[in-house]
Amino acid sequence: MMNKFQKMMSGTLAGCLIASALMMSAGAANVQTYIPSGTVQAAAQTTTQPRTAVKINPQSADIYAEGIPATFPSEDGKTVYTALSYNGSTYMPLRTVGRWMGKNISWDAASRTVFLSGTTEKSYPCADDDAYHKEGVKYVGATGHATLDKGVKVLVDGKQQTFKNQKGVTIYPLFYQNSIYLPLRNIGELTGMDVTWYSAKAENDVNAIFLRMPLSDSKRAEMETYATNLMKQLLDMRTDTQKIKNCASAVKNGGYTDYVVTDKATAMAALDSIKRKAQTIRSGMTEQENPIRYYNSSLMNELDFLIDNADAVMDRVKNGRVVLGSSNPDTSVVDQTAVMFGADNTMLDCERMVRMLRQNMDRLF
Repeated sequence: MMNKFQKMMSGTLAGCLIASALMMSAGAANVQTYIPSGTVQAAAQTTTQPRTAVKINPQSADIYAEGIPATFPSEDGKTVYTALSYNGSTYMPLRTVGRWMGKNISWDAASRTVFLSGTTEKSYPCADDDAYHKEGVKYVGATGHATLDKGVKVLVDGKQQTFKNQKGVTIYPLFYQNSIYLPLRNIGELTGMDVTWYSAKAENDVNAIFLRMPLSDSKRAEMETYATNLMKQLLDMRTDTQKIKNCASAVKNGGYTDYVVTDKATAMAALDSIKRKAQTIRSGMTEQENPIRYYNSSLMNELDFLIDNADAVMDRVKNGRVVLGSSNPDTSVVDQTAVMFGADNTMLDCERMVRMLRQNMDRLF
């Protein structure tokens, strides 16, 4: 998995779900029949079963599976798909759903059947994973048409599945870009996850879809108490991170403007306070279960980063020139580590923990 700090630091300097699929490709694990590129589409076109070309659209929602920002990669990770929208419903690639279920996935071209069987370790491909953002990865958006195919069968541990919408009407998988998609409602049924849709309430808000295993009221209350207590402590630490940003002044540097720490005494005191508060917060944190495990672990790493680097940044502030931002396109002039001490990343991850529990996108600070 990616170094999340590196990604957040680069994001901070710059301005402070995609999808997976059941790839029918040669060499796929547990594939019963060799399927060259494009064969899935060809199978849909040569069958006597009814099939229909249908208009699809992108799905405009952030998607979280067990508290992890979801993405939908091919088996080899070289292609990343997106969820799509058809006829008012969200569809997601079946291959990733199989990973969420902990099932082996295979495709039999002769009978045009998808098999989900056996038991493997559950996994949740993460949109933050650097592997899905490196050069050479192909992204497949949701535009144009998909094939609605009534001839495709889905078997889970040998039992054929029938998918219905809320009105009880039978619905069928979609073929798109050599991948099979199922509706969100039926994905919840297959995985045993609760599905919650959050609709944006304001201009800067976002839609979100939360899929998670059921939580007891007592477990949810325990996790929320843990997360909200962290938020209170982080809000206190944020008073010092704000001071770091306020210690910088605009300084001309040739044709560019650098934002340099000029109030060194205040910056030194704020950095020392951040270190001490981060140590206190970190000492009280414990490993957590889904759906807050991912962001809790991220927050732990961020606090460790602040603790481990505070002394070195204080030394550079005291004895050197620390640049927190610049109009210079050469980002190497900026002290990326020092920037993290004025960022809200710890607050944001704690906020995300609470969002995973409340299943909304409300702002908390």
